[in-house]
Amino acid sequence: MAEHPSLWRRLVAYAASEDPLTQASNRLALVLASNQPFYPLYVWRLTGEHGWILALTLVSTPFFLASPSVTRRFPGVGRLYFPLVGAINTFFCAYVFGAPSGVELFLAPCLVIASLSCREAERRALGAFLVVVLGGFLLLHGRVATPLLSLQAEQYEALLSLNGYSAAMLCVIAAWMFSAAWSDRQKDSAVVNG
Repeated sequence: MAEHPSLWRRLVAYAASEDPLTQASNRLALVLASNQPFYPLYVWRLTGEHGWILALTLVSTPFFLASPSVTRRFPGVGRLYFPLVGAINTFFCAYVFGAPSGVELFLAPCLVIASLSCREAERRALGAFLVVVLGGFLLLHGRVATPLLSLQAEQYEALLSLNGYSAAMLCVIAAWMFSAAWSDRQKDSAVVNG
């Protein structure tokens, strides 16, 4: 009987890369994608609101899951795909929930992930990414007249807390994963140059 690798082993292999920064980016994208189905449940629990509108937050999940494939196809700048999908998802969720939800706070981890995942040779692409994301924020912030899901003040307060905590934790996890990746990369450079 043929041995079938476990789902976990397949995910690890899917995220794997010889480049530590790419591997960190891929793993982080898969962590985010695995947590995304829980977000509508958190919103439902905190606000009491439910329905098809919350399911819209899952539209980006396949794009997060595709991140390791994109980084294989486009090494280097492909690492910006994951934070770009995150930024687009953030703008979309701001349309769904509105600015008072604090969902735009997720732009912070997008900027952190993009900045930590790029090398000096990719700074032009990073600069373009930063301009697009910050420009999008300045252009779109507060411009949604009526979000798809209108909430009461206390519901927005609960959602702001959830989004603030979640965005901060994503920044911490990203910093942790990329600090290890940069450390591994420096060790590899020392071995090659030593």
